[in-house]
Amino acid sequence: MSAASWLRWDIVPAEPGNELPGFLVTRAAALENENMPPEVAMLLPSGGGTDALVSLVLAGADSFSDAVIGLFLADPFFNPAVEGRRLAAAGIRWVANLPSVAQQDEAFIRQLADVDLDPGREFRGLVSLGAAGLGIVAVVVDADGAITAADSGAEIVIILPRLADYAAGFPSLRQRESAAQSVARTLEDRGWRGRLLGLAERRDVESRGLWPQGLDGLLLRPVRCDPRVVARGPTQPERP
Repeated sequence: MSAASWLRWDIVPAEPGNELPGFLVTRAAALENENMPPEVAMLLPSGGGTDALVSLVLAGADSFSDAVIGLFLADPFFNPAVEGRRLAAAGIRWVANLPSVAQQDEAFIRQLADVDLDPGREFRGLVSLGAAGLGIVAVVVDADGAITAADSGAEIVIILPRLADYAAGFPSLRQRESAAQSVARTLEDRGWRGRLLGLAERRDVESRGLWPQGLDGLLLRPVRCDPRVVARGPTQPERP
């Protein structure tokens, strides 16, 4: 991976006492495109594999003890049982299925299912990672995904928009609130008692009265970071 190949997604709890990870980290797209949001570009094919991301995290594991590590679990070359044990032994606490193929359009997902590269593979990977001792953070786009997340033992669920929802720019608050309410109702019906996060812009942090109901916190849109600063955040000065 290149030096600037990380995305940092900060997590903001709804209440100060909520116990949530501090941030989420994923790989970024291999090439930047100023017309494409980083959370969309990351879904494009990348030259860096999931194993490479794990290696980078393990090299600085102490910096990621409060982080969720986003892994592309539809990767057929990734072994979640083996890598899960490595991550847990290094003190990593949380993993997520991000990027997620669930964000693609339904026709493409059906094609992926034909070759076992669909969201089902991602959730099987999450279960394997959970068995290794890691906390499961499940990324979903709708109520159907929420059912699978609850049944998979997820402790945290993140709602992300589909790619199609970006057709007119970042999805509106109304779109995001509708998805949040649908997922929240479904999880409640399943008797799930974890924590629910929704994607938001950084300016939304100061407008808590407008947060979608049912959320325990916000996952802020990602910022591209150099590996040397991703654990500290992009706004903090680099150390000599």
